[in-house]
Amino acid sequence: MTAQSKIAGDGEAESGNGYQRRRRETRRQLLAAGRALFVERAAEQVSIESITDRAGVAKGSFYNHFDSRDALFEEIIEDTLKGLLQKFADFEPPIDDPLWLGLVRTRFTFYTLLSDPAACRLLLQGGQPSQGGAIDRVLRATVGDRLAWGVSLGSLSHLDPELVYAAYFGVVTETIGYLLTREDGLDAGAAADELTQVSFAALGLPHPPPPYEVPGESP
Repeated sequence: MTAQSKIAGDGEAESGNGYQRRRRETRRQLLAAGRALFVERAAEQVSIESITDRAGVAKGSFYNHFDSRDALFEEIIEDTLKGLLQKFADFEPPIDDPLWLGLVRTRFTFYTLLSDPAACRLLLQGGQPSQGGAIDRVLRATVGDRLAWGVSLGSLSHLDPELVYAAYFGVVTETIGYLLTREDGLDAGAAADELTQVSFAALGLPHPPPPYEVPGESP
C-alpha cells in the first residue's frame, strides 16, 4: 500500500466512524425524546413529528432507526422492563418465613417502581391482565408467586386463579395511578408500604404493620 492510498484509507475509516457516531447519537436522541413524550401522554397521542421535533432531528431520519412509532415505544418499554426485572431477580433477601418474605419482596417491587414515577407511567400504558402488558409482566414476574401462594391458603382456593389475579391487578394498578398523583410529595417508601398492605388485604392475607424492608437493601 502506498502512503497516498493509506492516507485515503484512513480518511475513509474516520469518515465511516463519524457516520456511525452520528447515527448512534440520532438513535439516542430519538429514544430520549420518545420516552419523555410517552411519559407525558399516552402513546397513541404522540406523533412521529413530535418525537423528531423534540429530538431535534429531521423527520425522515426516524425511519432509519424505527419502523413506526409503536416500534420505538416497544423498544423503550423493553429497555425499562429489562432494567427493572434484573433488579428483582437480584433481590434475594435472607428470610425463611414465607409471609414475611412475601411482604418484603412485594414491598421491594413497589418501592422500586414508585422510586421512578416516569417508568411507572410508561409501564401503566396499555395491557390488561393476561394480555402481556408491561405492568402485567412486572407484577407476574415479581409478585405472581405470592399471589399463587395466597390463593393456595384456602380462602380463595375455590376461585379461578386468573379471576383472582384480574381483581388484584385492578386494585394494584389503580392504587399506583392514584399514588402517582401525589408525585410532588410522593414518599416512595411510605407509598410502597401502603401499596403492600393494600395488596395483601386484597388477597385476604395477614399484613402486619410496616416496616417491611430489609436493612441495607435498596432498589
